[in-house]
Amino acid sequence: MVAWQPVGISMGVFDMCHRYLKERKQFGVPLAAFQLNQEKLARMLGNVQSMVLVGWRLCKLYESGKMTPGHASLGKAWNSRTAREVVSLGRELLGGNGILADFLVAKAFCDLEPIYSYEGTYDINSLVTGREVTGIASFRPAAPAKARL
Repeated sequence: MVAWQPVGISMGVFDMCHRYLKERKQFGVPLAAFQLNQEKLARMLGNVQSMVLVGWRLCKLYESGKMTPGHASLGKAWNSRTAREVVSLGRELLGGNGILADFLVAKAFCDLEPIYSYEGTYDINSLVTGREVTGIASFRPAAPAKARL
C-alpha cells in the first residue's frame, strides 16, 4: 500500500498540471505550448509510469509468494522519492499558483511527506534493499567505545 499511495498523488498532480497548462494562456498561447513545460510534463508522466510498473511488479511478487522485505523496501523508497520529483515539477509548472491551496500541489507536498517518512523512511528502506542486494547489513549500531581514562 505504501508503494501505491505516491502513485495516486503523482497521478493527481500530473492531471491537474496537464489541465492547467492547456487552459492557461501566456503571450496568446497555452502554457502547454512551451518546450520546457512539455519536457517537465513528459518527465512527470515517465515517473508516474515507472512508479506504476514498480507497484505492479510488487503485486506480482506478492501474489506468487516471492516478495521479500528488500523488494517491498525498494518499492517504497523508489516510489516515494520519485513522487517527490513529480510533485516538485508540478509546483514549478504552476509557478506562483503552485503554492496556493486552490491548485492542490502544495497539499500534495504535505500529503507526500509523511509517506516519504513512515514505514521506515526513504533512507532505511534503501538500507534494507542494500542489505538484500549485498548480504551485508550496514545499519547495525556501532559498538560502544571504551573509556580512555
